[in-house]
Amino acid sequence: MRIAKFLVVFLALPGVAMAALTNAERKSQFERAMASIIAASTPTVFGFVRDTLIKDYLACKPNKGQAVELVKASYFRSCEHEDASVTGDRSLEACQLRYGKPCALLAVNEEIVAEGELVSRDMPRLHYAGKYDLSQIPIIRRITRQRPEVQSYDKAMEPKAMAIHPWGKVFISAGDPSPTDAQASALAKCNSDPARNGRDGGCFVYAVNNDVVIDERRMQPK
Repeated sequence: MRIAKFLVVFLALPGVAMAALTNAERKSQFERAMASIIAASTPTVFGFVRDTLIKDYLACKPNKGQAVELVKASYFRSCEHEDASVTGDRSLEACQLRYGKPCALLAVNEEIVAEGELVSRDMPRLHYAGKYDLSQIPIIRRITRQRPEVQSYDKAMEPKAMAIHPWGKVFISAGDPSPTDAQASALAKCNSDPARNGRDGGCFVYAVNNDVVIDERRMQPK
């Protein structure tokens, strides 16, 4: 398979030779590897689209990951995580939240993580159903997790709701007239976020009162 043959050559470069490469040469090697994987795994993604995907990924600030939903050849990159060790899983969560199906991981930062054929992974935190648990929220960065209103959401006045976007942004509305109003308010805050300006799809209801409902709404954006 083309992807496997390319990766054997790419990954088998001697350590000394890799160390001797300049940053520009390493970047070029990475771009060629990613282009080969995209072409082999999602042949419906044409050259100019493939080039744009790679360009946009390279421009993304680390720590970053590139994932793909293979059924419809839909790509999603997730950027600016605080640690490379969590970036892969968060990128897969973000991609699955965005497209409603498990995704496969191509790269973390400028490292190809795929070996051979891409394999999708179903991310468990997107199926969590239970009481609000900070550790179960997918995608979000440490700075978001440490926000006081996120830390103490379970103690906030009901009716309340939390909305989440694949960028890892969360929005909360509390003390509303009804749970329906709380959901509408949280979604409105999320979908009108000026920093995102409508990019990368809509937002999703994550929790209503203290019940996590992320799996119940079947990955359909509101």
